[in-house]
Amino acid sequence: MILTNKIKTKAVLFDLVDTLIYTKDPVGYVYSNVARSFGFETDYKKLDKAFEEIAQKFSPPVGGEIEEKKWWRNVVFNTFKMCECELGNKFEEIFEILFKEFTRKSAWAVYPDVLPMLCELSVGTNGRLPQQIGLVSNFDSRVETILKGLDLFKYFSCLSYSGKVGFSKPDLRIFQFALEELNILPEEAIYVGDSLNIDYYPACDMNIRALLIDRDKKALIKDIKTISSLSEIFDFIV
Repeated sequence: MILTNKIKTKAVLFDLVDTLIYTKDPVGYVYSNVARSFGFETDYKKLDKAFEEIAQKFSPPVGGEIEEKKWWRNVVFNTFKMCECELGNKFEEIFEILFKEFTRKSAWAVYPDVLPMLCELSVGTNGRLPQQIGLVSNFDSRVETILKGLDLFKYFSCLSYSGKVGFSKPDLRIFQFALEELNILPEEAIYVGDSLNIDYYPACDMNIRALLIDRDKKALIKDIKTISSLSEIFDFIV
């Protein structure tokens, strides 16, 4: 009998928003509250829906901090415009408050399964070797401040995010950047994200073992490797 050696896992890579962290309040709710403080009444549910539509319409910013802020200014402006809310000469002031708000620790929450999982990955337990941990995210340069505020930064050996590397998912080059930073082969990595189109399928195209995190167990798609808790990652580490 011929025994084949499985390639050892050396790193686990993660998406960020809706995989490791989430906004404490809906984005539209935050937008509505800030606008109200300036005398503008809005429907936060409509703002939330508009934000999702506008944000998905434009590719994530990849040109550095100036371009990132320009991109977000455009998103915020068009979100209010879609809801027929003209902020006039108050727009810039409102925008600056909103931009800073989502840099603060108070705007974000960490899923309860994240810290125990990161701790176990980083030190190795139950006979498993420690894993390198990387981030592959369509996020801007605020990501490092956010991770530090949430006490997550120390776990990451690599941060590959669109504002830093110049590419955004599903572009495979953002995954390649992480692999090169960690000095590993695609087959030596696992990638976890919450989106089929910008996380799961691109990772598979890179020959990275992909897992779809589906905490509400809504996906149930045939042939898709799905987990409902990050604690299940350890079942896939070779």
